[in-house]
Amino acid sequence: MTCDLSPLLTNREGGRPLTPVDLLFTASELAELLRQALREGHWLDAYLLAAGSTQLVDDAIRPDPAQLYRAAALLRRDDSMYARLAGSITYATAGTISAVMVGARHRNLHRLRMSLRDLTFELARTIVDPTGRHPSLPHSLEPTLHALTNRKSDVMRIPSCFRSFDQHPDDMVELARRFHERPAATRQVCVVGVRTSGNYLAPLLGAALERRGTPEVSTVTYRPGRPWERSDAKILRSTVREGGTILVVDDPPVTGGSIADTARAVEALGIPRHRIVLVVALAEETPPPALARWEGVYLPWNRWAVHRRLTRTALAATLREMLSPEYRVVASGPRRLPGDNRARVRARFSVTFITESSSCRREIIVEGAGLGFFGRHAVAVAAPLQNHFPRVYGVSDGLLYRDWVSGPEISEDFPELAESIAEYVADRGRALRVLRDPTRSLRDRGTSAAAAARVLSGMFGRFDLFGQYLLLDRVTRGLLRTDTPSIPDGQTQLQYWRRSPRSGAIRKVQFHQSSFSNLEITCYDSVSDLAGAAVESPAHEFEELLRTCYTERTGEAIDPERWLLYKLTALWRLCRAGDMSREDIEFRSASAVHEYLSTVIPPVDHGVRVLGGPLCAVDLDGVLETSPLGYPCTTPLGALSVRALAAHGYRPVPVTGRCLRDAIDRCRRFGLAGAVAEYGAVVYDARTETWTDLRTTSAVAALERVRAHIAGLDDVRIDPRFRFVVRARSHSGPLPDVVAAGVVAAADGRVRAIQGQSQTDFVPQEVDKSSGLSWLAHRLDEEIALAVGDSREDLGVLAMAGLSRAPRNADETVHRSGVTITPHAYQAGFADACSDLLGHRPGGCPHCAPLTLSARSRLLCSVLALREDGIHGLPIRTMRLAAAIARRYRKARIRRNSFE
Repeated sequence: MTCDLSPLLTNREGGRPLTPVDLLFTASELAELLRQALREGHWLDAYLLAAGSTQLVDDAIRPDPAQLYRAAALLRRDDSMYARLAGSITYATAGTISAVMVGARHRNLHRLRMSLRDLTFELARTIVDPTGRHPSLPHSLEPTLHALTNRKSDVMRIPSCFRSFDQHPDDMVELARRFHERPAATRQVCVVGVRTSGNYLAPLLGAALERRGTPEVSTVTYRPGRPWERSDAKILRSTVREGGTILVVDDPPVTGGSIADTARAVEALGIPRHRIVLVVALAEETPPPALARWEGVYLPWNRWAVHRRLTRTALAATLREMLSPEYRVVASGPRRLPGDNRARVRARFSVTFITESSSCRREIIVEGAGLGFFGRHAVAVAAPLQNHFPRVYGVSDGLLYRDWVSGPEISEDFPELAESIAEYVADRGRALRVLRDPTRSLRDRGTSAAAAARVLSGMFGRFDLFGQYLLLDRVTRGLLRTDTPSIPDGQTQLQYWRRSPRSGAIRKVQFHQSSFSNLEITCYDSVSDLAGAAVESPAHEFEELLRTCYTERTGEAIDPERWLLYKLTALWRLCRAGDMSREDIEFRSASAVHEYLSTVIPPVDHGVRVLGGPLCAVDLDGVLETSPLGYPCTTPLGALSVRALAAHGYRPVPVTGRCLRDAIDRCRRFGLAGAVAEYGAVVYDARTETWTDLRTTSAVAALERVRAHIAGLDDVRIDPRFRFVVRARSHSGPLPDVVAAGVVAAADGRVRAIQGQSQTDFVPQEVDKSSGLSWLAHRLDEEIALAVGDSREDLGVLAMAGLSRAPRNADETVHRSGVTITPHAYQAGFADACSDLLGHRPGGCPHCAPLTLSARSRLLCSVLALREDGIHGLPIRTMRLAAAIARRYRKARIRRNSFE
């Protein structure tokens, strides 16, 4: 029999507790919500709001102007003496600017912080008290809240401990007990919380210590990399003078770097190491090595309080409260599942719901959602979007209860999947619309715009930090601005979609974990979710269908700049999380850049591939493509030069050592006639979309011996993308010459080793780029008008062409060969070669000039063009970019003033 289990989306707290869609509260919102929580007696929410308010004021007292403190910290870790000196200067500059920014407000901020600390500590006493005592609220509460309201636009940070991790106040109580069991426990303690989580954990630990009998407890917070606030340093020194102990608390460490930095900063105040104790809950069983220097009191993962709430008895009691009293709940399990994050639980139960007249069986998953209103955010998300999710029952004590969808990942019906994803993203964007986009105020925080700037910062080489913070951040914030802010999902990759066995509908199985997570890539644009689904696109048609369906449902066209930046950011996140192989990340990132360039500088489409025309052989690495972004791709000038050749009747063909997949991708993106790949071992004909293996049987056998020999070598990996030659890497890049010679000997000398910058390639002796090009030219029945290459392997190709050129960055062998060297390097050098063939610069005549670019396209193309002439051209191109940014902001300011 069946029974009605309508999702009630409940929680176990009385009244109507705070259930927010948006968690990034401003100071004035915090003040109002805190006032309401205190009035209604929701003490846990009140505590979280008070701790968030304290964090906001703590950071306001020591701001990080233009992220100079952060830049200084990175520079001071560099091996270069000059970088460390620059870091010290940057640190001093940040301190001066920070003091000027705060100025006369420092005293008022200090008083506000002390009032908020007192309120937070009093609320912490209530949270850790098992009797549920009411807090004794200070008489200065209303003036404090009024002063907090005046902070207005300041935005709180989300604590990982109670949002992304399943920490609980009970864990602080247990840590306090373990600390007191030490034989050297002292009467006076100062708890140092590492911000941001330390603002939430330190008062709880302090209150728990006080309850266990420590008579004198004080708390301070510290953000690593910034100076100590004078009053906090005074408290620490006073505690030690009185014989007390300094405790350092933070959320579960990965490397332990932030905790170690804080402990070292405590030592820098003159406090002995033996007076410092680390009090930390661990996501593993043992602490990271970085913390071995100090004494520690630790709570292993398997002893966290959350595990006590994952029993059959606890589950049954919770579900009875979420449903009506008439239900009897019988549960079996749990079956533990991998968490979506470290220090996060997930467990699956088999549950039978029984009434007098019916019964039904469900598979239910219990997963961490966050403490208090941080967890009820999941309810706020699920309520208006129930048709897209499994049945959600509610949230209790930081855990979300929902149906388990047992269907496999969707490996077919991609059109239906694309429509479902686009519908979900559009519906979520409407249902979770918010009034403001706070990321505009988060200048020193992890936003999607900041992540996009980080992705592009490789253009500046060793100066990537300054390029990111001073220039690129402005570019990406402008390009990713949205007029319809909403709360995106953040996890829309294909692995998070399942087909329900019951209804057959496609369901989203994770929907609340990524927004406001510890990864702190904050975004308020629903287009980012669509791009997140596209990065694992099984086919180009899938991506196109995603965008088409979304536009049909929202009426919003997605401009190519937003699309590219969100895709690159999504791929960067996958790389950082280890959810996709590095090879796939590089290929998909380069493909995204090329898709963008082929959109704003479209290839000519007049049947050149069919009608014919002389060939132009172009090497990829070092000529058409470079890798300042961490993967090889071309630039606007490279795309424009290819277009110019095609527009004048020539047919560019890549002749490269790169893998066949890369060569085919470039042909499809830029409408090329064909390609020679893997040093001439394989040739691709774009007319028939077929490839031909040019290796002999003996060459294939020799390469198999190479693979077998390398498989027996330690610390050497074969690149799986190369099918017709063998590309191998050691931990340091190319194989040592002695090792490479041994591999050649194992193949009886039938292969040659080509040493690259980061790899060693083993190629059959009977094939090379020139033999592959000869085969392709014969197949296409065309002469070779132009060849551009930069290495020894390109000499044969250069000798075949009517006109041969090498960019300025070509190696010494090419320079000595007598080939004409262009004035510029890389894509600028390729453009020089095209100019010599065409008689004018690419794009310099009506036949090859592209359509006029929009202002947004010109701006992003300026960024992608920074390294078109290598590092030598970077200064002048950077100045041009800075001027373009200044003009753009000046025009925006004029428009704003005119409107006002």
